[in-house]
Amino acid sequence: MDNQHTESEAARLYATGRSSRLRGMLSLTRGRLTELIREVWFHPRLVDLYPEFLFAMLGVMQASAPAMRLAADRCGKLHGDPLSDLLRNYYLEHAEEERGHEEWLLADLASLGICRDRALRRLPYSSVVALVGSQYYWIEHVHPVAYLGYLAVLEQPAETTFLRETHERTGIPLASMSCHLNHAELDPDHVAEFDALLDNLPLTREQEELITVSAITTIGHLEKVFAEIVEHFGRISSPALHDTVFTVSLPVAAAVTLP
Repeated sequence: MDNQHTESEAARLYATGRSSRLRGMLSLTRGRLTELIREVWFHPRLVDLYPEFLFAMLGVMQASAPAMRLAADRCGKLHGDPLSDLLRNYYLEHAEEERGHEEWLLADLASLGICRDRALRRLPYSSVVALVGSQYYWIEHVHPVAYLGYLAVLEQPAETTFLRETHERTGIPLASMSCHLNHAELDPDHVAEFDALLDNLPLTREQEELITVSAITTIGHLEKVFAEIVEHFGRISSPALHDTVFTVSLPVAAAVTLP
């Protein structure tokens, strides 16, 4: 019965607009990701875990504008491709909108006692590298339209009401949630722009499938990111100090001198 329901739902989605079809298909596949995100936001020690969450987000956000500029550059080399100009303009405009957003995260971390230099020196999670790196492959070796699948998944922020409830529930300062709050305000407009673009691009069936595959791949990588946040925190956390929660990657020679 469940398989029949899923198949009938998928068939219904293919009769809708392209953006609605994509989001509907993704809603059928992101159940596990939703569970993992909830596990982070409702972790019993979210106050201690939160810097790790921000650090994982930093790794993702640092790559956003550069990846879009790369996608725009690749579009400029697709001579004769009917998508090239439309995609290039969209990626360049969106890259400019995203420029500097990592500064919000660095400010949020600083408000929690994690200095800028320390955050930038630390090696990113391997799951974040895989998440972002897969998009570089799609862009360089397949087609830059694939990055639209990544955006479809990433631009779904927490709502302002939820963030304020989290502040009241945990005591995490709103000043330490500036990145989440700013995206809660900005991303609905980005989603509307994205949907309008997707619905009007002259995509082939293969390109539409590529966007879907990229999006589903992104969900899989994000599952690993959120799982790694909790697993890493469980391995190294201590209730004593944030220093033991937010670890720093050190050269081997320096690491062996630590007590």
